[in-house]
Amino acid sequence: MIKKIIGILALGVIVVTGGANLVSAEEENKESRLLDFLKSIEVGFYLDTSYEYNFNKPESGNNSLRIFDQDHNDFNIHMFQLSFKRTPSMEGGISNLVGFGVKLDFGEDADVIASTGLGDEDDEFDLQEAYIHILAPIGNGISIYAGKFVTLAGAEVIESKDNFNFSRSFLFGFAIPFTHTGIRVNYPAGVFDFTLGLSNGWDNVDDNNDGKTIEARVGLNYDIFSLGVAGYFGPEQDGNDDNWRELIDVVATFTPFERLTLMANLDFGWEQDVSDVELGLDNSDVFWWGIAGYVAYEFNQMLSLAVRAEYFDDSDGFRTGTEQKLFEITPTLSIKPFAGHGSLDNLILRVEYRFDSSDEDVFEDDDGNFKDTQHTVATELIYYFSL
Repeated sequence: MIKKIIGILALGVIVVTGGANLVSAEEENKESRLLDFLKSIEVGFYLDTSYEYNFNKPESGNNSLRIFDQDHNDFNIHMFQLSFKRTPSMEGGISNLVGFGVKLDFGEDADVIASTGLGDEDDEFDLQEAYIHILAPIGNGISIYAGKFVTLAGAEVIESKDNFNFSRSFLFGFAIPFTHTGIRVNYPAGVFDFTLGLSNGWDNVDDNNDGKTIEARVGLNYDIFSLGVAGYFGPEQDGNDDNWRELIDVVATFTPFERLTLMANLDFGWEQDVSDVELGLDNSDVFWWGIAGYVAYEFNQMLSLAVRAEYFDDSDGFRTGTEQKLFEITPTLSIKPFAGHGSLDNLILRVEYRFDSSDEDVFEDDDGNFKDTQHTVATELIYYFSL
């Protein structure tokens, strides 16, 4: 329907610019190319809302060590997203070798992932991605991305609809970056794919030093099993090009049969010569690591259940602000009440319980004191579609 409307609008442009019977062949060609270009763009809409309750009843109203679900006893508009994407192809001539991707994020999640050097703080807007995608017609096609794009690391992503759970893991929030600005090259070769890139660093559009961060990933996709190993290597400290931060990220997925998915995520990160007065770090080498496991089962097209369990070790306190070891377990029930009914199939209702534990007292209670556990329940409603 939308593409029919675009066609009608394009026809209207022809009529207005030259008259239905007087438009030149050149003008008709321009309008035809414009229409073809508009039809090649995939437009996406995404809306994510929730309510969450913390049984600790934190005095500040904030859930401790949560990434996006930070508000206790609050209805939340996490994200309203508009996306535009044109995927290049080696079919259809040279004009189809260039594409792009843009994601515009509005809402509270946008402030969390916002990159340094782009926009104002607390404006609840973020340009999550904005890149040019060039497909070089060599072999299976070499994809070249230039601009801002999401990280290669992690088992979870920014959009909740593409995750098993509503809340994000500690690994997603503290072990890895969200986005990068730079250049990325990807080449698929049979069951393997290879990615290599260079960026300004972790979550920054304006680089904070003169060094650059190297990214690399090797992926294996074979039938019911997939494995991805990604790495990031480069200086991330302000005005320092010598002290590197390094990360190794491993994600493995196994689908023994259609309705069951098993996934594991392992992260190792370290950084050289970190100084932080509050953490007592004076040119100290820091290290963090964690592991998360997921089990997801789809009972039918309407109902599915996912359970995540993870352990995160931040013994130097560099990533969370406290020297601690964290554990959490999260079961999430997802319901598609209108499954199989066209665009309404994309309405998702989730109910989630989460238990967090630390070997330190880091979870706030109703008196403003801190304890070593935190229990929350949440409901989430998502709707999305693409054209």
